Amino acid sequence: MRKTLTHRLPWRLAHPFGLLALIAGGLPTLPISNSIATVYAAGGWSTPVSLSIPISPTFYTASPAVGINSLGAQAAAWINEDNYLLLQVAARDAGGSWTSGQTLTPQSGDNAAEPAVAVSPSGTAVAIWDLYNVSQGGVVIQTASRPAHGSWSRVVTLSPAADSSSHPQIGMDANGNALAIWLQTTSTNGGIFAANLPAGSSWSTPVQISTVNVSAQNPVLAVNASGDAVAGWQTANGIIYVAERNSGVWSAPIIIAPAAFRQGSPHVAIDDRGDAAAAWSGRGTTLAATRAAGGTWSVPTTLSKSSGGGTARVALDQFGNAVVVFDLVQYVGGSGYAYPLQAVSHPAGGSWGTPVTISGANETAATVNLVATPAGTFVAGWVNGASVKAAMRAVGHSTFGSPAVVGSGDSLELAVAAGKTAATWVGPGPSVQVSDNNVP
Repeated sequence: MRKTLTHRLPWRLAHPFGLLALIAGGLPTLPISNSIATVYAAGGWSTPVSLSIPISPTFYTASPAVGINSLGAQAAAWINEDNYLLLQVAARDAGGSWTSGQTLTPQSGDNAAEPAVAVSPSGTAVAIWDLYNVSQGGVVIQTASRPAHGSWSRVVTLSPAADSSSHPQIGMDANGNALAIWLQTTSTNGGIFAANLPAGSSWSTPVQISTVNVSAQNPVLAVNASGDAVAGWQTANGIIYVAERNSGVWSAPIIIAPAAFRQGSPHVAIDDRGDAAAAWSGRGTTLAATRAAGGTWSVPTTLSKSSGGGTARVALDQFGNAVVVFDLVQYVGGSGYAYPLQAVSHPAGGSWGTPVTISGANETAATVNLVATPAGTFVAGWVNGASVKAAMRAVGHSTFGSPAVVGSGDSLELAVAAGKTAATWVGPGPSVQVSDNNVP
């Protein structure tokens, strides 16, 4: 869930005695606990590892993000509150252990939010987030990187302080080149901006990829191994846009779904062949569109007429097979409703099938996620109550297996690479926890 600026202002900042307790200066390194969590992972998932240390008296941890490569190298970022909201990171080299958590943002005067992480095949990690300056106002996009077995770089600011920037997204290609997009808002307009970080070099000058003077919202990004990408976003009146990057050049944005009431929250995917897919929510519906490599986008297909808004997620394997997951709105008697998770498949060159429930029939699936390995294993994740769950559709299968309980907590995020998947969430404490799994 994305935070608004109201989430960036801890209550103590408005209290006269709370200001006296602010801790100034320094970028501390936090100790890490590799202790066994109270809930053990199942279904091939590793025992959860706690990356963050709860900070008294707030005990507020949020927005975990994780990245992984095919060798098992990982990086994570999250928000931890110590009067202000701190951006913290940790990393794990292939075959090694997690480093201690490290704070990359100042401990006073700024509030961080919305981190995202990517890891290259060589183990280089890039983290991105937005940062709000409490005293001066304005929100900027910031980033830092870490080479395998190395240290985190200095923080780089990508957007101007005069604007208000948010919703950063990042991806990495097979050569370690990073690509980022974000929403940059002026007093009159919101635009989607992009910048790239070539391996071993510095960030490019950001460019606007959305239509000038057409206000945009909710950017999302997918990047494939060759560095091609698809970005998606919406407008306030529900138009769904995409722009595509081929051979380093962004195309003009195109409309894949016309304006509609309550239409938005897009999600996109691209495979290594160049096939692409998008899914989004309508008014109680889930919709999707696909594009074969070198082709044009299909007319949107309504996958469900009884869906939870903002829950649609899409993933593609390297053969162009697509899966979409979403919450089904289901009446369970009395005045109650359940929101079980459903999945629907689109074979390459085929059409969308019939949605099937992959969670418990009376569950309420929150923080829904979906990823796919290149070989064709699809991994869906969600939270039901305090149970962090995941279900897999193995290579060569058409249905998801029984869900496994990965841990306990909320705010689940997934990451994937060839043969690997990783999960992160806010567990007991609260502390950011991670688990991984070897998948085909």
